[in-house]
Amino acid sequence: MVKGAEELLIFVFDEILPQHGMNLRVKQKELSLEMLRALQEKKLALCEAEVGTGKTHAYILALTVHNIYSDKKAPTVISTSTIALQKALTEEYIPQISDILLEHHIIDKPLSFVVRKGKRHYVCDSRLKIYETSIKNLQREADANLILELARLGEQKADRIDLDDTALTPYVKGRINVFRCNKSCPYSLLCRFMNFKKKCMADNFDFQITNHNYILADIIGQKQGRKPLFPEYGAMVFDESHKLIDAARQMYSTVWDEQDAELIVTLSEVNRRTAAMDELTVLRSRIAEYNRQIFDRLAGDLAGNHTREESRGEIVVGSIEKFYMRHMAKALEQLPLSYQENSGQKMRLQNLKKRCQELADKLTVFLNSGNSICWMEKRENGRLALCAVPMELERILFRDIWSRPIPVIVTSGTMSVRGDFTHFKRMTGLSFANSSRIMETSKPSPFHYQSNGLLYIPERMPFPNIRDDRYIQAVMEEILQIVSATHGHTLILFTSYWLMERVFYGLKEQLSDYPLFLMGRGRLDVISSFRRSGNGVLFASDSAGEGIDLAGDILSSLIVVKLPFPVPDPVMEYQRNQYEDFDLYCRDVIIPEMLIKLRQWIGRGIRREKDTAVFSILDSRASLRGRYRAEILSTLPTMPVTDRIMDVVDFIIRKKADSYFGGKEREEE
Repeated sequence: MVKGAEELLIFVFDEILPQHGMNLRVKQKELSLEMLRALQEKKLALCEAEVGTGKTHAYILALTVHNIYSDKKAPTVISTSTIALQKALTEEYIPQISDILLEHHIIDKPLSFVVRKGKRHYVCDSRLKIYETSIKNLQREADANLILELARLGEQKADRIDLDDTALTPYVKGRINVFRCNKSCPYSLLCRFMNFKKKCMADNFDFQITNHNYILADIIGQKQGRKPLFPEYGAMVFDESHKLIDAARQMYSTVWDEQDAELIVTLSEVNRRTAAMDELTVLRSRIAEYNRQIFDRLAGDLAGNHTREESRGEIVVGSIEKFYMRHMAKALEQLPLSYQENSGQKMRLQNLKKRCQELADKLTVFLNSGNSICWMEKRENGRLALCAVPMELERILFRDIWSRPIPVIVTSGTMSVRGDFTHFKRMTGLSFANSSRIMETSKPSPFHYQSNGLLYIPERMPFPNIRDDRYIQAVMEEILQIVSATHGHTLILFTSYWLMERVFYGLKEQLSDYPLFLMGRGRLDVISSFRRSGNGVLFASDSAGEGIDLAGDILSSLIVVKLPFPVPDPVMEYQRNQYEDFDLYCRDVIIPEMLIKLRQWIGRGIRREKDTAVFSILDSRASLRGRYRAEILSTLPTMPVTDRIMDVVDFIIRKKADSYFGGKEREEE
């Protein structure tokens, strides 16, 4: 059976795919065969595949062939980090492979899939009708298009309930998405969302496609006794797995927002006075006061309006804070009982009970803070939040994910450091798995960086210090030279929003010959405008350094302003304390994190076989005498290295067609 599956997969790569314009790529075929072996032997396969290898096609084919020869047909969960990859899977990769295999009678029915998301991404028929009626009653001309869009959404088929596919604003989506389901809902029997969930659990789809957060939510929920979100599956794929640890830290963390108690106090208000009103008032007041005392005592330097948002500070929960927490927990336990005596509002009471229990569970985590890494942070809205993540998160991930007896393919373009997976395994808990169960493979990019790429590292840069005007001026001068040498077509990646804006406005007039774009927080829409510009210059945060595909000449110059070392946070501080030697900590944690992200960033530059690009690193630590030069050069694809801007000019002239220098490309592209 094993041999038969391998022979079929080889036949597909050697004979079938070339008939459909997919030339044989030896490394892709090797990768797919190793994935197939991992599936058949129920291994944990770490499959690094650099840009251009074709890892997505590789695992779709391996999974399909494996299922053909499997005794028990079961779906595969494919988990990604980005929506872009999910769209590529559902609109390109799976349909393409399905059509090819059907045509050659390898499979007898199309490959099927369903995309799974959190409920807030789907429309609620009941809330849609209520909101639609309220908008119509306002009788405003400006709402005409909105009313038409809402009507279309209500008339769509049962499987057209994904709000991400609509042009509605985030506010409108928040008014009509699934919030809370109950049997008393007038749409309960005909509810499209509930029917969609039933179909996902009942129908035997080949692939259940989701994101890291949603699959982790299912794993955590089942530990807590909740119903599974997926049917029983036979294999898992974690694509874009370099983002898995970030998702895990988010999903396994406890976040206690200072507004949590305020919401409970608001929910427990009643509209009529009763004899027992005094008890309810006292409990509400105690909860508010305990909440204020706890946050005031732990806020430290984060208190006040002067502190910038997204700041963090490690905390220690002391005996006084625990005193307030214990009394707050008692008040939360008593509050719904008191409210029940004073009000007949059943739905409000149920919501109040739920909120009180959720906050009490959070209090328990902080009362047992010796098992967690705890910190206070100021959120984007300026409010404070207490946060905790388990100290033994890696061991928890091993128990929850890697110890289960199903095969798992873990893949990304950037997983290894210095040729091995030690850092990745340590961070994700895979280091606790039996070594005999782990498979490791790494496939280099098939792209010809030696001839199609040029690495420019100037030797005259000061040490990177955003408080040093000399450094900022040097950055601006280098960017100006590079953009002029490459005639625009440039993506500039910053690790600091402040520096990005300073450089953007400092160069705005001098770069007036090119369309300029500044990517603020979460402004991924700017990337589309940059793509259409033809020869634009995009000043971007590190979020543009991963998961975007800017193939062709539009991105022919990628500038890394500063090496992307991880920003210190409480988790890293805890990791630091596990090492007696700081240099050893840097070698095992800090430098690997930087190198992995740098590889991701550089991977944006050449996306297709014929792409050509200049890569610039404006960090003195990568220069000839720089501390990290050797490791950087051994990590990045092999290509010529220069410190002469004229080499950049010559490279662009040699590699680019005349049309490249003509400015704006076709608008429809």
